[in-house]
Amino acid sequence: MRLIVVSLAASMTALAACSEPASTDANPAQTPAAPPDSRPAPPAPDEPATPAPTDECGAAERQDWIGRARSDLPSAPPGALWRIYETGQPVTQDLRPNRLNIEIDPERQTVVRLTCG
Repeated sequence: MRLIVVSLAASMTALAACSEPASTDANPAQTPAAPPDSRPAPPAPDEPATPAPTDECGAAERQDWIGRARSDLPSAPPGALWRIYETGQPVTQDLRPNRLNIEIDPERQTVVRLTCG
């Protein structure tokens, strides 16, 4: 029993040494100022939070393909990177800004969306 009391007293003394001493000074002008806030300021409301996506794959100039039959699509030009997939089909999530993604409606076999990535 005596060992528990001695251990408890030693623990309390160690904890008291780690805590900040209570200020006995009644003058708030002498207390140290808090460090300046080091967090970055939030972006201004008129700034976009993320940069606008680029159109490296040429999706914007091919938007007239939407509604076109899959069989009517031209072949990819040499060196072009195209991915043709049906809605709901699993695709990799790797981002390639120069890749043209052509999404096909599985029932009608027509183009429903063109995106880069």
